[in-house]
Amino acid sequence: MRKIALVSVLIALAGLAWYVIAGSKAADGQSTTTTQKEDQQNLIVVTPWELTSLDPSKSGFIFQRLQLAETLVDAAQNADLQPMLAKSWSANDKGDVWTFVLRDGVKFHDGSPLAAEDVVKSLEVALTKPTALKSAFISQIKAIDSQTVEIRLEKPLMSLPAYLAHSTSIILAKSSFDTNNEVKALIGTGPYYVTKFEPPQKIEQKAFADYWGEKAKIKDVTYLANSRSETRTLLAQSKPNYLIFTLDSASLTRLQQDPNLQVKSKSLARTIQLKVNAKNPLFSDAKVRQALSDAIDRRGIAQSVMRTDNAVAEQILPPIFKDWQIDTPTQSADPQAIKQRLLDLGFTADASGMLQKDGKPFTFTLRTFSDRPELPIIATALQAQWKKIGVDVDVSVGNFSEIPAGHQDGTLEMALYARNYGMTPDPVGSLIEDFDPNGSDWGVMNWQNAALSKDLLTLETTKGNDIATKKRVSKIIFDERPIVPVVYYQQNAAAHKSLKGLEIDGLERNFYLNKLSW
Repeated sequence: MRKIALVSVLIALAGLAWYVIAGSKAADGQSTTTTQKEDQQNLIVVTPWELTSLDPSKSGFIFQRLQLAETLVDAAQNADLQPMLAKSWSANDKGDVWTFVLRDGVKFHDGSPLAAEDVVKSLEVALTKPTALKSAFISQIKAIDSQTVEIRLEKPLMSLPAYLAHSTSIILAKSSFDTNNEVKALIGTGPYYVTKFEPPQKIEQKAFADYWGEKAKIKDVTYLANSRSETRTLLAQSKPNYLIFTLDSASLTRLQQDPNLQVKSKSLARTIQLKVNAKNPLFSDAKVRQALSDAIDRRGIAQSVMRTDNAVAEQILPPIFKDWQIDTPTQSADPQAIKQRLLDLGFTADASGMLQKDGKPFTFTLRTFSDRPELPIIATALQAQWKKIGVDVDVSVGNFSEIPAGHQDGTLEMALYARNYGMTPDPVGSLIEDFDPNGSDWGVMNWQNAALSKDLLTLETTKGNDIATKKRVSKIIFDERPIVPVVYYQQNAAAHKSLKGLEIDGLERNFYLNKLSW
């Protein structure tokens, strides 16, 4: 009785005390059935992503994944668009006027019904922020009636519904906004609602009893942001109610050997790729870019760094976008043959075997960043692989902002980064941005192709699924290689085996928390 009383006092004094006591019991093998049951009432989701604001333009991707708020349009695992808050949508023949009909019976977390005015408010606010909608040519958003929203565009955009699936286009109740259109409370429509918001690291949420779709089975969820991969790995093994996302590949073997854990991995719609400054004389010739690309041992990097064969990337768009896939020749890096190709292009080799041209060595700086731990490792692998063909590479690991800064001031020579092509389920928008003739911070630099621009415009403005044009776009990018894919990014997640229904979303939109149960 004295021990129970002590525990009660500790709980009353500090909410975290219970976790300390339960954790020590589990470590000693003395965890009781009651403690396990209490553990499993509260799921703790841990990722690296900090919470910066209630503003969807900044943290909407977290709110969407935690199912706190939803968009008009959703996407299936194969990237096909499907209804969410909008049960249907249609466009006029020209494609510059779109009509969205809202789903019946949807309630916000404050009990108010979803109405067209709420949608108009959320989307109009999104248009004033750095969101995906800024690129959608929207001229007017208005409510036709309580369940119908009309969106008028400055020019046709057949992929508009995909923009409305983006996390920055989540729909909140009008009461979420203050008089300055800043979010004062996150009142969404998802299967969970916020009970406590503590940036930059914590959200507490509960199941919403009046959710319109599949209701959550686990009633309480806590979200924690932790940037250290090593800490996230330790948490995965600490208690049975942790669900950990974004585990580094080096930790997978250890976690896979734990008999109490389930570990899942899935290829994402995210490509680790290189961009070059095509104005640089070293990279101005497509044949040189092709030689550098062909010298990459993608399978070796996929196996040693990503720990899977499925990560090999010969084209920039991942396999989830099946209509864009083209047949590419199977490459096996042959350093001597590739080096000879460069010699045939006018390069010469010095006494040490390193290449030069017009008296200048074939050397450049590859910039990357450590926010994603795989990138510096891959950069070092590329450095070693290119040295075999006589190319000297200096790897610079800095802040991710140095890549767009180098693009803007012209100092960037080559960059290695991860590009998410699934933020809008239709990659047309991302490709239009990345392959703009004027360049893009995370896209091409001093490179353009008239045929590619024409094809992207066709896809942007023409109704129907033009697979031939999509494949032609992929072929131009593959042949010219102003951007060079290396491997596809993998999402790794771990949880106790008692957690049922764990699924990874290849588009990085949803943790599917409402499908989980103990």
